[in-house]
Amino acid sequence: MLGMSDTRRRVCFDKSKFLLYKPYRGLHLAYHAKRFCFSGRSQFQQIDIIDNDAYGRMLFLDHNLQHTAYDAPIFNEALCGRAKRSRIRRVIVLGGGSGQTLMSLLQSKSLEKVAVVEIDPMLVESCIRYIPGVGRAFRDPRVTVRITDAFAYLHATQEEFDAAIIDLTENPLRMSKSTIAILYSDINAKCAGRCSQYVGSSVELAHTPLRRTACRLSRKMLSKVVFEDVFIPSFGAPHTFMHAGYAL
Repeated sequence: MLGMSDTRRRVCFDKSKFLLYKPYRGLHLAYHAKRFCFSGRSQFQQIDIIDNDAYGRMLFLDHNLQHTAYDAPIFNEALCGRAKRSRIRRVIVLGGGSGQTLMSLLQSKSLEKVAVVEIDPMLVESCIRYIPGVGRAFRDPRVTVRITDAFAYLHATQEEFDAAIIDLTENPLRMSKSTIAILYSDINAKCAGRCSQYVGSSVELAHTPLRRTACRLSRKMLSKVVFEDVFIPSFGAPHTFMHAGYAL
């Protein structure tokens, strides 16, 4: 590398035209923003939607990659596939403001009702406007949307569901151990013990103490728990999905 000219050292795009994703300490991934479709800060987080030459339309929350048009089918099937194959009828989605989980679930002919519980209205509005197909999914007559804290809603509701899809950023895994325990207890009581959850990167360097706590408590409190590692191209690594309560 010594003697390399300044031209060869230069990054291929200006700093104002890319977003950095930091999946764990020591690794930064830069995604070129051919175009910023939306950039704004809500009450809860920074929201960026960009167009990228490789992955198409991309969604970032607090610079944490959430969705790309290119590999959305891979991620969505990893998260929702077991619920769809089990022909569930009533589902609650905890989080899911991007609309991606909803779009995947609505492919199931057995589905009768989906309740999406998302705390950030700006996220829902921006994804409806800038990510193709999301608006149509939210307008589906089978869908109800609640703008509130997902965990509090599930804990308080008297409604019962056939399964829960936990579609949150990795940040909520920094919650307390007691909150995680209450979440899994509510899933047992109100969702027939069935859930699917995106846990985060499978890379050991990305594992946090509370991520490990979530994995341990799910095994302890839920039944038929399985973990699957699925390679997500735009994330550059395998990511882990947990499923509980479904036939093995």
